[in-house]
Amino acid sequence: MEAVLTRTLEELATSGLEGLSVERIARSAKVNKTSVYRRWPTREALVAAALEGVLEGMAAQVPDTGSLEGDLLGLLEPVAALLGQPLGRAVLRAAMAESSASSVAALAARKLEDQARSPVRAMIARAKARGEWRVGVNGQLVLGALVGAVIHRAMLEHAPLSKRWLRSLVDFSLHGVSASRRRLKN
Repeated sequence: MEAVLTRTLEELATSGLEGLSVERIARSAKVNKTSVYRRWPTREALVAAALEGVLEGMAAQVPDTGSLEGDLLGLLEPVAALLGQPLGRAVLRAAMAESSASSVAALAARKLEDQARSPVRAMIARAKARGEWRVGVNGQLVLGALVGAVIHRAMLEHAPLSKRWLRSLVDFSLHGVSASRRRLKN
């Protein structure tokens, strides 16, 4: 059934969630459509299962480069690589589609939360131990801002996600725009 999940991702990239056809997927994977529906009773369940592998692969890619800057770049590069291709953009559109709110979007949100929990927590702990992470800074906020910027650039600006741009984004996150180290008051 791995072929079905692969074909689902291909179909998602070419047709989007709304145009996705289980019949075409089954035919392309050389299986019976009823076999697909027996395993995944809805189109959304099939897409969620296909996306799970993509999201799990990304969650496993949190590096330990020895510096916060390197770790953040290493964290963002797979996201940028995925969103730099039609499949990645289709995955994101599917996860954000209103019609997929129950299973696809929930899966994406759960996987991103899982990613933010353990490997990112370990990355932040390493950065704190090296004195690179200010006490009180919310890791999920930082991760959300960085990933959100990558999504914005890929999906709204349709601009390239170059390593140079990613470095600029990480530099902005680490150093901001202020010439002084003044903190905002709550």
